[in-house]
Amino acid sequence: MRRGPRLTLITAIALVATLAGGTACYQDPEELIAQQQLMMDMSDAINEIGLQIADLNAAVDSLKGVVAKQDTAIYRMANVTGVPYVR
Repeated sequence: MRRGPRLTLITAIALVATLAGGTACYQDPEELIAQQQLMMDMSDAINEIGLQIADLNAAVDSLKGVVAKQDTAIYRMANVTGVPYVR
């Protein structure tokens, strides 16, 4: 059986489409490495921000305790001296 020009054209189109699809999937290795490094740097930055937030929360909790102690001391002094003090 003889191949017609139509079958050869279809084969050529299929070959071109396959090559185009293959080259579209190509990624530059250096660009891929740069993207991975950027993702790692961003992950490190996010982790650092999380640690800073934890430190700030601990500082705020500590300051709340100090304020509560001072408020209690002021209330007791006002109570002893007879000065009205509203919480």
